[in-house]
Amino acid sequence: MSKKNSEWDSYTGRLLWAMSRAGKTNQSELARAVGVKPQSIQYLCDPNAGARGSSHTPSLARELGVGAEWLATGQGQPAGATALGTREAASPGYAVRQVDAGQSSALRVTGVVRVGPHVGAQPGELHRTDLAKGQADGRLILPLMLPGQPVVLRVQGAAVAPGIKDGQFLVLQAVHDALQLEPEDTLLITLTDGRVMLRELMVVRETSLLVLPVAGGQPEPLAREAIASIELIVCVVPRRWWRVGA
Repeated sequence: MSKKNSEWDSYTGRLLWAMSRAGKTNQSELARAVGVKPQSIQYLCDPNAGARGSSHTPSLARELGVGAEWLATGQGQPAGATALGTREAASPGYAVRQVDAGQSSALRVTGVVRVGPHVGAQPGELHRTDLAKGQADGRLILPLMLPGQPVVLRVQGAAVAPGIKDGQFLVLQAVHDALQLEPEDTLLITLTDGRVMLRELMVVRETSLLVLPVAGGQPEPLAREAIASIELIVCVVPRRWWRVGA
């Protein structure tokens, strides 16, 4: 095995190789570029720390010009592993489109999502309850114009992710073709067995999606045949925009 391939055996080795290849070996500058603390990059770059991955892998891969799947798992080749184009990710917290004064979207709240209450629920696994057709739990009045017919769910109970808290609202857009997705999109995925999970997308494969738990953890493949539906989290809305009534 060559020295280069040996370096690729660990997450830290692949990250250091990619940093060197991109000429971005300053850890503090890399941390600023991807929006994390310098200590996080220092940990990932320490061969003795034993880092096995990071929830920031898609951002690191994009900044360093390598494939997210290769950086996370070592599979494939470092360049060109991601077949998707790049754009500003529609992850929670990103505005959709600012509109002129007086324009807004009125969106009915039609369900609730909470951390899975059942025994054995995995991190990032949620319980979703949709109201009966025609019913609504108030509405959101947003200074945004949103595409299509988004769905709005209220977050109830414990925070479902570090940036998604009790009392906030998820604005969701149905995704009918996984090829429309981009790395770093945050998704609400419903599986054919009824489980609902919150995941960050890494790579769209021919027969599966490679995703990350939003609270951190190892990449996991989800077979497309096991997925009942995918909804993109367009934005997370604070309770200040909620109004009583339908």
